[in-house]
Amino acid sequence: MSRKQIAQKIRKQVYEKYNRHCAYCGCELKYKDMEVDHVIPVYGKDGGNDIDNLLPSCRMCNFYKSTFTLEDYRKNLESLHERLQKLFIYRMAMKYGLITEHKNKVVFYFEKEQNND
Repeated sequence: MSRKQIAQKIRKQVYEKYNRHCAYCGCELKYKDMEVDHVIPVYGKDGGNDIDNLLPSCRMCNFYKSTFTLEDYRKNLESLHERLQKLFIYRMAMKYGLITEHKNKVVFYFEKEQNND
């Protein structure tokens, strides 16, 4: 399936959807830096370009979410510490108390915003 271009009008609506913040991590976005993420991915899941399937995203979140579903993306984020523990430098930082782990449940910014409405 080829990806259709998202119209400028729709991109601007997506940008304003969560008050110019990334729908996932909540960082403030400049319009030029915003990426449009498909909640239901285009590739492999046939997600469309309708506004309900589009979220504003920072580059890092959009890259890491990739073609995952929201729940798979959430699971990947919640298990990051397990993958990091395999790295020697991470274990050294833990040993010396330079970093601490917080095994929190991931709640995306857009979920917090929806709960505030």
